[in-house]
Amino acid sequence: MTDSVRAGVHRRRPEGGVSGHLVPDADELAGARAIVAAAHPPTPMIHSSRLSDVVGKDVHLKLEGTSAVRSFKYRGALVAVARAVEQSPGSPIVTASTGNHGQGIAFAGRRHGVDVVVCSPTTTLPEKLEAMRSLGATVVVSGQTLTEAEDRAREIAAERDGLYIEDGESPHLMAGAATVVFEMLEQEPDLETIVVPIGGGNLVAASLLAVSTSNSSATVVGVQSVEAPGATLSWLAGEIVRHSCRTFAGGLATERPGELSLSVMRRLLGTIVLVTDDDLRAESGWAFRNLGLVVEGAAAAPLAAIQLNPDAIEGNRVGLVVSGSWLAADQLTEALSEARHPRRPS
Repeated sequence: MTDSVRAGVHRRRPEGGVSGHLVPDADELAGARAIVAAAHPPTPMIHSSRLSDVVGKDVHLKLEGTSAVRSFKYRGALVAVARAVEQSPGSPIVTASTGNHGQGIAFAGRRHGVDVVVCSPTTTLPEKLEAMRSLGATVVVSGQTLTEAEDRAREIAAERDGLYIEDGESPHLMAGAATVVFEMLEQEPDLETIVVPIGGGNLVAASLLAVSTSNSSATVVGVQSVEAPGATLSWLAGEIVRHSCRTFAGGLATERPGELSLSVMRRLLGTIVLVTDDDLRAESGWAFRNLGLVVEGAAAAPLAAIQLNPDAIEGNRVGLVVSGSWLAADQLTEALSEARHPRRPS
């Protein structure tokens, strides 16, 4: 745990308004929905009676790990790559990723017939490196952190006259990611709260935009690890704050949010729950034992938030974005050894 921020519930009054030349508008969000729908069927959303009984709420799980790349990242990638091909046909696409985003870009690149280069830090799971390669990406392992991998990706993009796509800064990635929540609201229109993991902030920002442009009155709650709290500290400060990242959860492993993501978070997000990496491991194990689901560390964040801080999750009908299912065998073994019986809300 860091000295500067602790596990628990953090709140900030939203500034309101979502105007900005890079923030996707309603037309762009609608266009993204069409692109994603044409390429991939909706992922399932299931009611969990077990989790509902535990927390005393009506809980629904959006299972993004069932997608073609086992995470939600294909959504934004489909939109960003489609727009990149329109902008510069034939140019290679370069990005940086700890695995899931890179797989999404590789999946979309293959669909559009463009070359994709992904720079990944040395901490990336070997299984994710192989998955990106199997989807046709050239994978360059560089740097010990995602920030260092991003620096190398920018260099490669310049060297090869390619288009660099940064997770957290691309409005097209954000528009695509918003389709998660649009689908959730179609599948369960009466959701009162949607709980979303936070790494670089793209998914939570996209979720906020989806709710704000729909007829829903749902509240979005973000969840991050205290071992990678850069987005939370930035949101609290109202500006980019870099912080060291020590989390094992690749989907949360960022030192800072994207500028675009933070701008939306500042305006629309009111609550972030911070959990520990031990909580993430325990929830992954609990999900496997009790729900029969493989839930990676980042995807376990909403489960940890609702089980440890049920009072922070307003309303009775709650949707959790279970964002991915990439869990290595040794991580699952560790998660099962740390699985606990969750406490019931008082």
